[in-house]
Amino acid sequence: MTDIPAPPPGWTETATRAATRAATELGLGTNWSALDAADWARVCRRAGAILALARALGRPDPAAARDELARDAANTVLAEKGEVFAPEDDA
Repeated sequence: MTDIPAPPPGWTETATRAATRAATELGLGTNWSALDAADWARVCRRAGAILALARALGRPDPAAARDELARDAANTVLAEKGEVFAPEDDA
């Protein structure tokens, strides 16, 4: 079995911002647990497009947190809310 590498620094915050932006653009709100499967899939596809475009244009998220303590705190909050992203979420 292949080990999955850790995401790059700031990835969680960047992905969260992309998902928030996508949900807002789609008019769905950001109460992730209230979204049905179809709306969640739409948010994931749109967030993926936002992230892919930024990467393709060489424009990483300038607001990505660089402070490890802040990133750890944000990851803890997301984990407590069940908002942990896994590679299969991108499929």
